[in-house]
Amino acid sequence: MSDRKINNWLNAGLIDSDTAQRIRDYEADRSRPLGLWSLIGLGALAIGLGIISLVAANWDDIPGMVRLAVHALLIAGISGGIFLLQPRNGFLGLYLKDVLLFILAVLGATFFGHLGQVYQTSSPLWQPMSTWLLLFSPLLLLTGRGWLISLLWVVALLGTGIAHWGWYEQQTAEPSSIYIALITSLPVFALLVGVLVRNISTREAFWTQVGQFALAAFVAGLSVKLIADGLTKGGLFGSEGNGGEIAAIHLGLWSVAAVLNYSLNRSATGIAIATILVAAALASFVSSIAQSTEPLGNAIIFMAFWTAIGWGANHAGWRNVFQVVVAIIALRLIILSFELASDLLSSGLGLILAGIITIVIAVIAYRFSKAFAPVKAPAVEQTRDGGSE
Repeated sequence: MSDRKINNWLNAGLIDSDTAQRIRDYEADRSRPLGLWSLIGLGALAIGLGIISLVAANWDDIPGMVRLAVHALLIAGISGGIFLLQPRNGFLGLYLKDVLLFILAVLGATFFGHLGQVYQTSSPLWQPMSTWLLLFSPLLLLTGRGWLISLLWVVALLGTGIAHWGWYEQQTAEPSSIYIALITSLPVFALLVGVLVRNISTREAFWTQVGQFALAAFVAGLSVKLIADGLTKGGLFGSEGNGGEIAAIHLGLWSVAAVLNYSLNRSATGIAIATILVAAALASFVSSIAQSTEPLGNAIIFMAFWTAIGWGANHAGWRNVFQVVVAIIALRLIILSFELASDLLSSGLGLILAGIITIVIAVIAYRFSKAFAPVKAPAVEQTRDGGSE
């Protein structure tokens, strides 16, 4: 903590001189030599880049079996390091282990490509990705602690699903509506896994992060779908008839997921997530059935969905999420104003009007966000039945 901030608190009368000195002493005793660690990290990065450069320059001259053996030895060595760090706590046991887990997972993923290069084989991308997911998911999910591993697993799961979707569409002229509905619901399934295991695991923070990343991916994916629905008939799925069937299946799947989520987590957070799932199901269904490319109709559906997210964020005390929601709705209103006044933008008066509208919306959004943003939820949240999580 900088002396400048402490001096600001002191001058504002928030703390007295004795408290300020105790804070300085406390921070000094626990300060880390960030400059030294930065130089060590920079040196390690230079060494790593040098090794990679040497290997890349002589790649074709190194026998394939030798490369595979070195690759396997690296995987074995890092696995041993993770095993040795397993009982430790603190920096070594938590943060360094997660970094090694991440490196191990990346080495494992690249090993499949290395095998294909040495033995001159090829396969659809989803096959090695799904094999990697099956082999490494137990290790990542049973030992991971931080956001790096939870994000890696969610990205790997969704990436495998997208790769299989692309391959499946190449093999089939008319993909099954049930298949598309299931593959696009992978974030919802990951969210439910996070909520379920969180209740029985000692690593609540890790599984909470799994659910958060899955929910963020789900919201982002549906937002893209709603935008695509407003651009072309058929939207993201490219088929006017198929889109309605897929949305109907989504309506059922996501509604059931909302009920399951609420039954597993009856806290304010659980209610907020259930609300977002139901709102997503309704918004997707209405957008697919309406098949409207009119700017106003598409914008109303999009903003209604994000308004539901905003209500959930306010209810659960997600202050930062609420502010992001206000910013996104404001941005959508600005875009809508440009869409509706597209004929006027060719003139100077139209540009002035668009600029004024943009500034007004931005100021209103800022004041609204500042005035109505909820207080951050406490770390331990009380459930509806009186218990704690």
